Parts: sequence; structure tokens; C-alpha cells
Amino acid sequence: MEDLTRPSFAQKIARVLAEEIVERRLLPGQKLREQALAERFGTSRAPIREALYLLGQEGLVERTPRRGTVVKRYSPREVEEVYRIRILLEEMALRRACDGLGMVRRATAALEPILEDMAASRKDARRYHELNVLFHRKLVEVSGSPVLPPVYTQIEGPLRMFLRLSVMSREDVEKSIEDHRRILAAIAEGDAERAARILGAHELDGMNRALEAMREGR
Repeated sequence: MEDLTRPSFAQKIARVLAEEIVERRLLPGQKLREQALAERFGTSRAPIREALYLLGQEGLVERTPRRGTVVKRYSPREVEEVYRIRILLEEMALRRACDGLGMVRRATAALEPILEDMAASRKDARRYHELNVLFHRKLVEVSGSPVLPPVYTQIEGPLRMFLRLSVMSREDVEKSIEDHRRILAAIAEGDAERAARILGAHELDGMNRALEAMREGR
């Protein structure tokens, strides 16, 4: 019987290309030619088309008239909209995560190990960004909502792009770690409102770094 949990070849190709987009080895506006990709991965065009479709679902590529599939270029307004949607979704997750002692314990047990790994990875920018993404994804997952995780997935691809775009200084990383500690401490106390205030300010800092990087043409 086919193992449905094993990624298909198209999914593996999509993962490789997604990583190259996030790491900016494939740049916004760059065309992704099916034939060239088929030759690169040693396959027919069918898995390539499926991989590009998956990347489109993640918000990493788009089809444009006369150009075909290109790496998606986000405008400053779109960046701001994605961050503000993220804030709303995570605030909803926080309220659920703080709803009762059982939920609080579940959330803190899931988030504490990630925060420890973040602190240990403060000098590894790539690893730190991966853990940062994981912390926020896990927050949404432990909310117990059947609605929030799939909605959050819709913006996670662009968010990964924006996080890597806004390279963090050592001071930024230290502040980020402290922000996450304060968010987790508020969750541990069941204080959703305080956690939401800290998280909102934290997210706006990240948004402003991404917008500044865009203005500087990074």
C-alpha cells in the first residue's frame, strides 16, 4: 500500500524551491521555467507543474501574463497586510491557549523547548529564523482550534520570506528572544491580553524591519 505520509516527488521539489525562495537564491520576479526545472531535477514537466502549483498555494510564486510562473514579488502594502493578519490570528490563538489551566499547561509545554532552542541558536541566523517560525506556528497549533492552523498556513510562506529579508542584528535577536520569553511568561499566567500586547509590538517590529529592508533594496 502506498505510504500517504511520504512526500511525493513534486512535494520534495516544492520544498527545495521554497527554501531557495526564502533564502533569496531565487529572487522576486525571477521566472521559473518548467523545462529548465525538469532538466535540473531529472523528471518530466508533470511533477514540476505540481510543485509550482504547491508553491502558488503557499504564496511563494504566481503566474503572470506572458511570463509564466515567477517568484512572487510582494508590495509594502501586502507585507503590512500579511503581518496584521498574522497578529489577528495569533491573538485568537493566545486567547484559546490561555483558556483554562489545562490549555495553559499544554501551550507552555509545547513552547518552552522551542524557546530554549532559540536561545541556544542566537548566533545561527538561519536556524534562529526556523525556530522563530516554529514557535509561532506551534502557538497556533496548540490553541486547539480546527480553523486557525489551516488559515495560518496560507500566510506562513510569505512570512518566512519576510523574516529572512529582514536580517536581524545581534541586538534584534536578543530583543526577539526576550519578547518570546515575555509572551510565554504571560501565557503561563493565563494572561492572554498581556501576551497579545507583547506579541503585537513584537510583530510590528518585524514588519518594520522587513519594510525597511525592502526600501533599501535588500
